[in-house]
Order: sequence, then structure tokens, then C-alpha cells
Amino acid sequence: MNEELRWLEGLKSRGIKIGLERMKSLMEDFPLDYRVIHVGGTNGKGSVCQFIGKILQEEGYNAGIYSSPHLERLNERITINGEEISNSSLSKIAGMLMKKDEGMTFFEAMTAIALIYFRGKVDFAVIEVGMGGRYDATNVVEAEITAITNVSMEHEQYLGESIKKIAEEKAGIIKGGDVVTACSGESLEVIEKKAKECNAKLHVVGKDITWKRIAPKKFLVKSKEEYELETQLSGIFQGYNIAMSVRMAELLGVKRESIVNGIRKAFLPARMEKAGKFLIDGAHNPAGIKAMQNGLKDFRYDDLFIIFGAMKDKNIESMIKFLPEGKIIATSIGSERAADADTISSIAKKAGRECMKEKEVSSAIKKAAEMAGENDLICITGSLYLAGRARKILKEMGIRFPSPL
Repeated sequence: MNEELRWLEGLKSRGIKIGLERMKSLMEDFPLDYRVIHVGGTNGKGSVCQFIGKILQEEGYNAGIYSSPHLERLNERITINGEEISNSSLSKIAGMLMKKDEGMTFFEAMTAIALIYFRGKVDFAVIEVGMGGRYDATNVVEAEITAITNVSMEHEQYLGESIKKIAEEKAGIIKGGDVVTACSGESLEVIEKKAKECNAKLHVVGKDITWKRIAPKKFLVKSKEEYELETQLSGIFQGYNIAMSVRMAELLGVKRESIVNGIRKAFLPARMEKAGKFLIDGAHNPAGIKAMQNGLKDFRYDDLFIIFGAMKDKNIESMIKFLPEGKIIATSIGSERAADADTISSIAKKAGRECMKEKEVSSAIKKAAEMAGENDLICITGSLYLAGRARKILKEMGIRFPSPL
């Protein structure tokens, strides 16, 4: 690893700093020369980014996607037409930022690298919010379309202790243009208010766009037109993400064929991703775990084994409460931010769930594989960081994945 990448990795120790002053300063010399789609919300952001990014690519545009976190390589966070940023480009832009370092965080540096890298290379950049919205590092962009997937409880220590407060933070990315959302109830009221204040046109899934699932990976979406769409991604919740992406594409004047092909070709690893008897899902908050539990209905198995690991700052108790019936193996992702296996096991037992524990992800996988029968399912969930680690280990074991990542 060269000096620039070592510096970049070293920024992780600075943690999270709220505020946009550093980002505004970093980006002063780099005006953006591309159109932006800004994607916020609690769950589903990554899927929406992949759907709309692939649709734009099918339409013949050069489409950049900036998303987080990565599963196996830092480069995954920044892609153009599906191709990851090279180490040399990453190092070059990191070197430029080193000279401007006034206390930036790792996420701020990565966001700046993406925004600078896309200049002169893309027609559209699809930018995924990291956390919240109002003070997120990505909120220096002026978006043509803003998407807010949904709002549920997460990062309460930063975003607030209620759905209303969290929705207000997430709505902070709305500045005008078109806003597409699958929010409902209290969070939708907050978004409606913010859209009105900014004179933005609001498009709501369930009202302006409707969808229904007609087969496990097939959806009927009614927006300005009606579409029968097939996807590679599992889970009934993908209906919301697909419906949002369809409306965004229509707003951009994209052809029907590009929408159909884009939805069909889009893929995102570690989202209800099946490989052999393993199912990897990066659900990392209570709402995500509930969606994963619902998605398990699409799979046939005898017994379920759950390898569970999560970050310390997550509501682990609620996540465990929503885990489906099965044999739980608690594990640790092995980073400073991660909860250890003993802590998770203790929380599970207090919640009335039997729980085994293995300190290493590799040993948790080995234990589950030894215990599971031929028709059993091993679900690995609780964190995208765990998903990435598990994917790497399983590939080393010779397990084949549907995605080339």
C-alpha cells in the first residue's frame, strides 16, 4: 500500500464529524460537470443506486455510482459503468486531498474522491448518502432528482430519537427538482413539507406509482406507463426500490426498453444473495432484519442456522428480536466498531434466544457448515461488513457466487 492509500486508511481513526464545512472547502476547486441523482433513506439505497445506474447505462449514458460501505475492496465504492476506480486513480486523487487536509474524515475523503473522479467521465452520478442527509458529506451536490427510500430507526445518537427527527435529517438533501420516495406515515409528512418548502415536485410510491409482485423475482409496476419487470435481486421489498427507479427513469426521459433491461441486469451482492446452502444479507438495523425475515419465505429449507454479527452502535437487541426462528451463532467482525461475540450472545440470551458463539467469522461458518444438513439454510446477517468478510471466506472455500465481485 502506497503513502496516499495509507493516509486514506488512517483517516478512519478520526471517526464521524458532523458538518459540511470541510467538504465545501475540499470541493471549492472542483465544480461538478455532470447531472446528479442523490439517494437517501434508511434501507434499500444500494439497490436503488444499482437499478437507476444500470438503467442509465442501458440508455447509453456513462453512469457513475458512489456507494458505501464496500464488501471486499475500497474500490467497489466508486464505479463508472460497473467498473471500479483503479488504485492509481484512487492514489492520485487521495494525494491531491492530502495537501488540503484540514481534519477531514475517511468518508469525507472518499466522497470527495468520487465527486472529483467522475468529472469529465460521466453524464450522471448516482450518489448514495452515507448517514442521515442534512449534514452528510454527500450533501454538497445539487441533485436533479432526489430519492428517499424509507425511514426507520437508526443512528439515533446522531440523527435523533424519533422517526420524525430522523426523517427531518434525511429530508435535508431535498433542495428542489423532483423527489421520489417510498416513505409513508409520519416520515412522508416530513418529506412532503420539505418538498413544498423547496418547491420540489414529489412522486410517492403507493400513490403516484404502484407495484405488485407477480412471481418471486417479477414485478408489475404502474407509473406513467405499465411495466412487467424481472430482477436478479430476491425479496418482496425490492418492489419499492424498483418502483422508485422506474419513476426516476421516466422523469429523465429514458426509453422503456432501457428500463426493462436495466432492472433485469442490475445486481447487488450481499442482498438476499444465495450461494450453495448459504444466504448472505447485509441487513444492519431492525427494519432490515424484518425485511430479511420476510424475504426468507421465498426460500425452501428444513432447518435455519443464523450467523449474526453487528456493529456496537446498532440496536442489537431489537435486531435479534426480529431474527427468524433458527439456531443462532454469534460472531465478531473483528473491527474496533464491531460488537464482540460474547456481548451479542449475552443480549440474545436476555431476549430469550438460544445462542452459540464463535469469535472468528471463519469458525462460525465452519461450525454452521458442520451442523447443517443437506436441505438446511445458513443465513449470514447483521452487518454489511460481516457480509463482506463472509463472502471472502466462502469464496476461499470454493463456494460459487452469482456475482463476479
